[in-house]
Amino acid sequence: MTPTQPDNRAVERYEVDVPIEGAIGDLAFKGRLKDISSTGAAIVGVDDVGYENNQFAQLHMNGVETQSGYIKRRIPEGFALQFDNNEDDGKRKSDVQAMLRALGPDAMRG
Repeated sequence: MTPTQPDNRAVERYEVDVPIEGAIGDLAFKGRLKDISSTGAAIVGVDDVGYENNQFAQLHMNGVETQSGYIKRRIPEGFALQFDNNEDDGKRKSDVQAMLRALGPDAMRG
């Protein structure tokens, strides 16, 4: 697992390419997980889903438990999600590491 290039982020972000399904409120969507860290993720390929900042969203990935959080901003082709932070940093980091292992090496980019 190689983190993405350093970009002055507080936590390591890992580039991935994984299909996901999710929901923003009652609106279901399909997209791709572009990258993930212990604090959030970038979701792309969600063309026609209407969303606003601070909306609650859930992500479903094959073999990984549901992740949830709040949309922080739009990015090209999607949005940045900040995970719902009910856990300490160490637990969240170990959860992300377990998620990356579950997704497998074929999901990793870079």
